[in-house]
Amino acid sequence: MRVSTIMNKNILLAPAGPSLNPSKYGKEYYFLQHICAECSHSQFEAYFKKTLGIPDVPNLSANQFGDNISRNKYYMKSYAKAWDRLNTGDIDIYHQLDCHYRLINPLLIANQINETPTIIGPAEPPHTIPDPSKKDFIRQASGIQWSDASLDKMLPAMDWIRKNVYNKGREILFKKTLENADRVVVVNEETADIYAQFISRSKIETIPYGVVCEGFNRATPKDSVDMLAMGSLYKRKGYDVLIEAWSEIASEFPDSTLHILGNGPLREYLDQRIAELDIEDSVKFHGFVDRETVVEMLSSVRAFVHPSRSEGFPHVRLEAMASACPVIATNVTGASEMIRHGTDGLVVPTGEYGPLAAAMAELLSDPEKAQTMGENALRHAKNEFDWNDISEKFIEIYEEELER
Repeated sequence: MRVSTIMNKNILLAPAGPSLNPSKYGKEYYFLQHICAECSHSQFEAYFKKTLGIPDVPNLSANQFGDNISRNKYYMKSYAKAWDRLNTGDIDIYHQLDCHYRLINPLLIANQINETPTIIGPAEPPHTIPDPSKKDFIRQASGIQWSDASLDKMLPAMDWIRKNVYNKGREILFKKTLENADRVVVVNEETADIYAQFISRSKIETIPYGVVCEGFNRATPKDSVDMLAMGSLYKRKGYDVLIEAWSEIASEFPDSTLHILGNGPLREYLDQRIAELDIEDSVKFHGFVDRETVVEMLSSVRAFVHPSRSEGFPHVRLEAMASACPVIATNVTGASEMIRHGTDGLVVPTGEYGPLAAAMAELLSDPEKAQTMGENALRHAKNEFDWNDISEKFIEIYEEELER
């Protein structure tokens, strides 16, 4: 660990995130834990919607607005607090840690940051919303149970309005937000290309989120014949595709079980489809499970399967890699930067059950290949996604901006 040159500085992070929490992925938690430790002679002040755990570092002031406020109100309160603190004149770096595609920062739009170095990110790419999810949203928002046929006629017009009216307005303000920041950090190179449509590519840095590899048990994939998937049971997550794929190979591998962790509105449909395909004996739903169960199951399967149609930054794939578990995953934004196809796992087309089934069959048929991929995945996680290295990259950005 190198010695930071950032001494006696005040760094403000607002908004810093909806939740400061060491469990689940703990992105904000581990970022602050590492960067505060490396910049031990500076003070960090961060604002969250809620705090469920605070890193044990003396130079961090972690504040919460309360879980009872809406997400939009949390952002507004964060910007108001940032405005107050920036006006005192004692903030040396302003870092908007919590950022996603088309998020608008009114302080940057109005150019009210003055001369304080400003960093945004790590920012994630936009989500792709499947048509079934759009239909569900329209039904919920309108209170009318429109038929699929009616919604199929409505969606093209609504997509046009969303793209050319609603999103265009947001993108103008989003562009202004990015333009008035000094540096924009994104999670992968594919996302950098997306953000480069709004600002100069030279202003964009690519730094992924990290993973705490020592928090996971080491898997031995060759010793298992089971597969694991986890996440909320929504259409965007692709479980319908996964079940169709599993039906293609269940009879070929009768001793294998597909374990699914998570709850969600798609459960009823999945149960029905599993019954129709007559694969009830080889699919097991576990519902919501605690962290210890996640860690245990990642270390006890042949491969982790992640069939999602869209992701911002699929941290769960990193957790599988940190467990030395090979990953079979769809080619969402940044997938191949995280998972090297044929080395750490297999990357398949999004929304197609045939290639997904073929990938699962490939690893079920070859335990040694699965074992090697898992070992490669763990090395890759340690080499490219270690929080110590990631925090140092942010410190370098802080140092460069302070020297300007």
